[in-house]
Amino acid sequence: VILLQTDVIVNSVGVDLNFGTGPLCKALLAKAGPALEAEFDKEKDREFADEGSVLCTSGCALACKSVLHAIVPLWDGLKGQTLEILEDIINSCLKKTEELGLNSIAFPAIGTGGFGFPKTLVSELMFDVVFKFSSSHTRKTLQEVHFFLSPKDLDNIQVVLRTKPPMPVSAEALGVHEMQIGSITLQVISGDITKEDTEVIVNLTNSTFDATTGVFKAIMDAAGSQVEKECAQYAGVSENGMVITQGGKLLCRKIMHLINGNNVKSQVSVVLEECERRKYKSVAFPAIGTGQAGQSPAKVADDMLDAIVEFASKTSVQHLKKIKIIIFQTNMLRHFYESMKKREGSDSSTTGSWVSMFKCVKLPAQWEDMQEERVKLVNLKPSCREYQEVQNKFKKTCPSFVIEKIERIQNPFLWQTYQIKKKSLCTKNKYQNNEKLLFHGTAASSLSTINYNGFNRGFAGKNAAVIGNGTYFAVDASYSAQNIYSRPDMNGRRCMYLARVLTGQYCAGSKGLITPPPKDPADPTDLYDSVVDDVNFPKMFVIFNDIQAYPEYLITFRK
Repeated sequence: VILLQTDVIVNSVGVDLNFGTGPLCKALLAKAGPALEAEFDKEKDREFADEGSVLCTSGCALACKSVLHAIVPLWDGLKGQTLEILEDIINSCLKKTEELGLNSIAFPAIGTGGFGFPKTLVSELMFDVVFKFSSSHTRKTLQEVHFFLSPKDLDNIQVVLRTKPPMPVSAEALGVHEMQIGSITLQVISGDITKEDTEVIVNLTNSTFDATTGVFKAIMDAAGSQVEKECAQYAGVSENGMVITQGGKLLCRKIMHLINGNNVKSQVSVVLEECERRKYKSVAFPAIGTGQAGQSPAKVADDMLDAIVEFASKTSVQHLKKIKIIIFQTNMLRHFYESMKKREGSDSSTTGSWVSMFKCVKLPAQWEDMQEERVKLVNLKPSCREYQEVQNKFKKTCPSFVIEKIERIQNPFLWQTYQIKKKSLCTKNKYQNNEKLLFHGTAASSLSTINYNGFNRGFAGKNAAVIGNGTYFAVDASYSAQNIYSRPDMNGRRCMYLARVLTGQYCAGSKGLITPPPKDPADPTDLYDSVVDDVNFPKMFVIFNDIQAYPEYLITFRK
């Protein structure tokens, strides 16, 4: 690893902050020289270093430009939060590499040495986190992620994930336009604001916090019930102004909710001043006023840019460094692009670059036009072939139930990530039959989350987890139609998905599993793809990676 040609190397340090005790840290220290430890000591004194922290130093005499020192806890056997802490560490390292403007990073099998983390669990987690990061972040510089293992482990296996061309996040071209305004970097991006990792996300709402469409609903659905409860306290209190809540399940620290008001420039100014006052470094805005307020995108672009330029020109700005404007409707990008071009002029400190990233996975031919929507539900006609195929599969074991409707779920982002995973699995398994159509019963309250974000193994155990803590799928519709899974609403309606599932190579599951077992104990990195209740006659499949399933059809039915 000390000879690896990469911009960033990740190092592990225990919570006691003793430098140079682990094998990797010793090797890095021997090559880099005492200056590396001196820089580390300086950083740990400057920052409050605790488990989960990531400290950055230069590479000193190493070939790399930077070393990220992760403060790793001891493995708790899933009794506490150490797995989540490790996931946060991997994410932090990827984000810091981007912040440093660097192109490549090398990870060891973090935590698998003296820290006691299971090797199979760590390898699965690292791939999962990197894949999700690549899927949900608009990357500017990071192009390569290397994983390396000790020669004593598995004959010096080194896996390189190359993320060129960048993974798509929507069916449309994803555009990024960036310019420097004083000390502030402004980015206008086509994407989903709920996926942003800025410290603050701006939301738009009415005084009663009960909007059912647009940006507000998307943010509230993603933020979760805790934020809803916070907002409920302010409902009806103010006719305009701003309310600040926690970020909930979003990646941000705070959500600033703008209440009504048509003065876009004023609203943006208020948010920027508050961010600076609270010492936040980054904020993400939607295109304010272009939804139900119906304002012209060109005017909104000019108003938002005017507010940002005025704010950036103040000599008192010290903390806020990055402002993002997230455009959900890609046709609006050109208005913001034109507004930014007007301000570029001849100032050498202001530079613009236009980058376009295009989809690399084709959407199904039968899909209807998305019409700028992130997710679309298409109600199938009973006379069409798709409807009849789904109906026949359902009726095979549920003949007495009445189908009210069958909808096709069109989610380009989920579809593309699923297809990339499918290609990877087919290559690994030598193109065997890796995909099955399986049923998944759920309550109506979960439909929006699944339609937008896919299945979530984090809910394992909500109903049953007898063969592992993953997402469960049934071969027979009759199993998923049970009340415990497809819970009837007040009108007796039930919901069930017919999903595409990458079952791949499977084995028998058991209680407590959080990943599939390895195929060979001597090679703990080669795992089965899923687990089942009975290897010879499986009726139930469990997956442990969320992108291994796509919710293709939603069946609404009743007795």
